[in-house]
Amino acid sequence: MARDRDPRAVAERLTVGATLDIYRTLAPVAARLAPLAAPFVPKVRAGQRGRRGLLDRLLAAAPRLQGCLWVHTASVGEFLQGIPIASAVRGALGEAAPPVAFTHFSPSGYEFAQRHPCADLHDYLPLDVPADMRRLVAAWRPRLLVCVKFDVWPNLVLAARAAGVPVLLLAGSLSPRSARLRWPARALYRDLFDRFSHLGVCTEEDRARFVAGLGVRAPVTVTGDTRAEQVILRYEQSRGGRVNERLRALGGRLLVLGSTWPPDERLWLPVLGELRRQHPELRVVLCPHEPTPPRLAALEAQLAGRGLEVVRLSALLDGADAGGRTETSADPAAAGGDRPTVAPVILVDSVGVLAEIYRAGHLAYVGGSFTTGVHNTLEPAIASLPVLFGPRIHNAEEAGVLVARQAGFVVKNPPAALACALRLLGDAGSLRDAGAAAREVVLAQRGAAARSLAVMRPYL
Repeated sequence: MARDRDPRAVAERLTVGATLDIYRTLAPVAARLAPLAAPFVPKVRAGQRGRRGLLDRLLAAAPRLQGCLWVHTASVGEFLQGIPIASAVRGALGEAAPPVAFTHFSPSGYEFAQRHPCADLHDYLPLDVPADMRRLVAAWRPRLLVCVKFDVWPNLVLAARAAGVPVLLLAGSLSPRSARLRWPARALYRDLFDRFSHLGVCTEEDRARFVAGLGVRAPVTVTGDTRAEQVILRYEQSRGGRVNERLRALGGRLLVLGSTWPPDERLWLPVLGELRRQHPELRVVLCPHEPTPPRLAALEAQLAGRGLEVVRLSALLDGADAGGRTETSADPAAAGGDRPTVAPVILVDSVGVLAEIYRAGHLAYVGGSFTTGVHNTLEPAIASLPVLFGPRIHNAEEAGVLVARQAGFVVKNPPAALACALRLLGDAGSLRDAGAAAREVVLAQRGAAARSLAVMRPYL
């Protein structure tokens, strides 16, 4: 009875269904207003540009996509989770496998998929307008719609269910601090997820949040994080790679600062000199998340201003030092009689090489955790590297697991980053044990693709 006297609880029960109706009413208005943000938000601008003529493109592709497996992902991380799902279906069904279509919401996810295609179609998802979603579902007539992680668009789901298409969530996750767990979003998402045929989630904690926290009544199963399968595969493929071999040939130890943004660089640049003073054998591999020419030039200037020599990775691979000269060593005892002398900071000026870099590393920091949320922590973990990151890790369940296993460490300011790095680098046993624990976090997810396939099989 106490719950009945709670006005918010009463309002929530009354608005289940109503919130979904409100969303359906407002979605077309939001879609028409979206272009207004384009001049001010680069990602919105890129998305608007990529969606020009989109619905016509998608409808034109319908003849070759009839009865497809439709996988929707938000960005790069979710796409990497979706790849093993599609691969598992193709591997299990062989020639009987349906066509596979991937839709992507963000420009970064779409652009990454264009460089690494794995399906019969990769394109943007239209903005979530009811009429457009109904037309697309009717044209494609998908056998199954799979949403990955949590990029779930209500009008897409409603159109699929109205057409009799089963909808699954796979590699699903729900942060304990998610606004979706609070009213009024809770009412909308509970109503929406009850229309799913099955939810496959990453962890038991995720399952509890969907069932007890969100109140979902659809079946929920712990299937695991399929991205771990892709991370393991990328790690195995990185063996013997050119970047990995070149970095290992340098000797010493490597601190990898991966996928960094300016706030991450403000955390580390002030302490790199002291790190090098206490560990002269240490080199730093700095990999900005967006290695554009202006960003690279700015970082080179900042590093030089702190007295740190820097060489770009491309120059290192070409055998030149920071001044563009061919490297030789004055030390005749160096390996092979001619071990190169290289600047202490290596600035990565290309994309797609982080897996190889982590394989050569000894300690890693993963960026993004001072902005929207930490980037991929599984890649350094599978390489047996202890993983450092900033405070915003709510978006990545595995980061919390790394912290709980004493394989991940939150650092909030330069002194904390310096102290943590010095502690790990100064104790070989702690460095080794933390790295081994990090690797186990990833290996524990092995088999997630097979478990996801088991959920999909009744609908294929």
